[in-house]
Amino acid sequence: MRPWRWSKAIAILATLGLTLAAVPGRAAENDAQSVRIGLVSSLFRDTSEALMQVIMRPFKSLLETQTGMRGRLISGGDAERLGKRLKEGEVHFGIFHGVEFAWAKAKFPRLKPLLIAVNQQPFLRAHLIVRADSKIKAVDDLKGRAVGLPNLSREHCWLFLERRCAPAGQAPDKFFSRISRTRDACYAIDDVIDGTLQAAVIDDTELSIYRKQYPDFSTKVKSLLTSEAFPCAVIAYYPGTLHEDLLDQFRNGMLAAKETRPGRQMMQLCRITSFEEVPDDFEKMLEDIAKAYPPPAK
Repeated sequence: MRPWRWSKAIAILATLGLTLAAVPGRAAENDAQSVRIGLVSSLFRDTSEALMQVIMRPFKSLLETQTGMRGRLISGGDAERLGKRLKEGEVHFGIFHGVEFAWAKAKFPRLKPLLIAVNQQPFLRAHLIVRADSKIKAVDDLKGRAVGLPNLSREHCWLFLERRCAPAGQAPDKFFSRISRTRDACYAIDDVIDGTLQAAVIDDTELSIYRKQYPDFSTKVKSLLTSEAFPCAVIAYYPGTLHEDLLDQFRNGMLAAKETRPGRQMMQLCRITSFEEVPDDFEKMLEDIAKAYPPPAK
């Protein structure tokens, strides 16, 4: 039996009709009692915005259950745009991929991380895997080969593919013969083993899950290249837009989510195992990742 698949979860949620419309621009004044949460646009990379709102519904439920606050999810734009909306008070909290929060913080230094969203470990990595018996020894050997990237891969996997898995200055879609969007990480790994793909970019946690569930098959692949450590996703805020009591209420409620069964179940739907306090070395991690992966030129 394969690990639980996001595609199945999306179908279930869509069938149930759990929809939540995105809210453009500044929220209405009569919604002042709601907590407005901006979602960085890269969360929609593999899906439409409307479908992402469906996927994020468990997070909204988790927020309201744990904190006692009403939540409203808002399309926040790219990292810089979301940072600006936080500064201007259009949204109270912003959900960023860690690397994109580093970009936003460079533009808006007063932005602060409130919590990090952890999936098994307090950092993220990606691997470029090949068959264990492959003659491919370096990235250059993959020229003209087929490479896989699972659907709903997070931003660190995309950046790793775009900036480390092809020679500098060469676009991946030109360097590889094709980039196959596989159903999930398991399918991508199986396709590498079967020879359908010559390589695949796999999240570290997903690869660990595969190794635990399929130890015999996992010996048939190896990591050709491993990414830098990326910071986890961040729930961020801009000082002065919310009273400290409300920040504490939100923080404490989300930290306690891992202590309840419903909380753990809802976090699992979002591929989160816990919300955690911001680690002491987080600022250094942000600086390092912004140097290694600077924001794309506009």
